Amino acid sequence: MLPEPELRRTARQLALPGYGLEQQERLHRAHVLVIGAGGLGCPAMQSLASAGVGHITVIDDDTVDITNIHRQILFGASDVGRVKVDVAAERLRELQPGITVTALNERLTVDNAVELVGSVDLVLDGSDSFETKYLVADAAEITGTPLVWGTVLRFHGDVCLFNSGPAQRGVGLRDLFPEQPRGDSIPDCATAGVLGATTAVVGGLLATTAIGWLAGLDVVPGRMFSYDAFPGSTRTFQILADPARTPVTSLEPSYGGDMCAFNPAEALLDDVRAGKAVLLDIREPHEKMLNDSLAELNPVRLPLSDIFSPDTIRRRLGDAERVVVHCASGMRSAEFCARYADLGYEFIDLPGGINGLR
Repeated sequence: MLPEPELRRTARQLALPGYGLEQQERLHRAHVLVIGAGGLGCPAMQSLASAGVGHITVIDDDTVDITNIHRQILFGASDVGRVKVDVAAERLRELQPGITVTALNERLTVDNAVELVGSVDLVLDGSDSFETKYLVADAAEITGTPLVWGTVLRFHGDVCLFNSGPAQRGVGLRDLFPEQPRGDSIPDCATAGVLGATTAVVGGLLATTAIGWLAGLDVVPGRMFSYDAFPGSTRTFQILADPARTPVTSLEPSYGGDMCAFNPAEALLDDVRAGKAVLLDIREPHEKMLNDSLAELNPVRLPLSDIFSPDTIRRRLGDAERVVVHCASGMRSAEFCARYADLGYEFIDLPGGINGLR
């Protein structure tokens, strides 16, 4: 039976048609794992705790940065530098005093994913990389744990519930996207930008989907919901299980996020430090405010938007010969190297960009 304070706190929810004490008790008994305390995880956790989910485990190894708080709504300026999961746990306990919050200040890896995902009633993926998303999706299918999955970029977001496992072949992420894309195949939020209000909308949709599933409401696995803030449109389509796909029964040895013994990017930067190459930063000015960890190498700053002709590049690089080119993720720098390969410089792309460095 729910405690009296919790019944009073959720009274407006209990008044919903088709929703009553049974559904609220289901939420109270539920344990949800949230991957990432970021732009999607924060609004999702806020809604889950407010709705009455009794136990939330959140995993994230980052600290709060000033660039986070325009969209990561559990944090404020006074939290900068603090461990994200610790701050999130404090906020969730304020929203629901009786909640149990397990805060894990670590990364999700192939070593802990199956155990963590398999120990909960539902996993909500608020991560922002292909590596983590496929790791979570595979762990969910191995353990048969329902997965609420979402993405957001610029003004667009997608939300879907996947549910497939050993007991029942359902719809999984790999029925829609069979192979994990390269990490630099699309720009990240730091490069392309993201509207904070859009992450709040998509995070709310993730939480709504999770709440509906846990409470036993009408949530259909495999139904993808797409949202565009401007011009203000939504659409849905149904994903079907691919009968030719072999269900996932074990994790891959690596999902691409592991450190390698030999890092080609670091080797190139060593050449810059030794004076054997010049570093060229082609990012836009606002990106430097997000990450300027290579400033000590005195890069030549030449934003792509300022390049009007090859002469612009020649004027900035002068008599340099070997030039290491970097952007945020490695996508624009690779295109730059290919486009201007005939200028007479030895252009070398910094793989993974500045955001891929550890």
